[in-house]
Amino acid sequence: MSSPEVLRCGENGQEDEYRDPVESLVRWSRENLLQLNVTKTKEMVVDFRKSKSPPSPVCISGKDVEIVPSYRFLGVQLDNKLEWSTNTDAVYKKAMSRLYFLRRLRSFSVCSRMLHMFYQSVMASTIFSAVVCWGAGIKAKDANRLNKLIKKAESVVGCRLDNLDEVVRDRMVLKLQTIMDSRSHPLHNTVDNLRSSFSSRLLQPRCSKERDRKSFLPSAIKLYNSSKPSQ
Repeated sequence: MSSPEVLRCGENGQEDEYRDPVESLVRWSRENLLQLNVTKTKEMVVDFRKSKSPPSPVCISGKDVEIVPSYRFLGVQLDNKLEWSTNTDAVYKKAMSRLYFLRRLRSFSVCSRMLHMFYQSVMASTIFSAVVCWGAGIKAKDANRLNKLIKKAESVVGCRLDNLDEVVRDRMVLKLQTIMDSRSHPLHNTVDNLRSSFSSRLLQPRCSKERDRKSFLPSAIKLYNSSKPSQ
């Protein structure tokens, strides 16, 4: 049995754009002898219209799919406001449990080198998981929570650790560079069309909303340009 992820983005009240693919998925599953687990399937509605009407739920095999305000996808908590506080809460809780084990290791007089290795492999991997997706859009108060957590780990390890801003900057620029170098990447042509004719910098895409400006591509381009000498 499998449970499909259903993500609905409300746009001008048009529902066929997502209902038709869902029906195609159900039909394909039936033809290929796959049984969908509707009770584990969730729907998240993303709708920024000022005037909203209650959405009708997706129906699969005669059962309505539950509409939820947030959903965990590939380890990242997404919510219907496209904010990251829910994800930060989950990351913070998980990282705090790792901090406990880090402190336990220190209580056994483990050397600083081993503590640092444990931090990088167990704790930092939790804090910075998918940071390229959410790092630029996180609220200041949430960033402060994570940075304070890193500071606590720093006092345990006994050496300086990169804070959230530093990791976000390095990983986003690296990801953007990878996109620019890989012609097979879906965003390669988009980024390539933003190359400046007069310098090595990239042109900023037009963004009408603050959430758009804080998304990956505009934020990564801003960081990338700041690392290039002005001409």
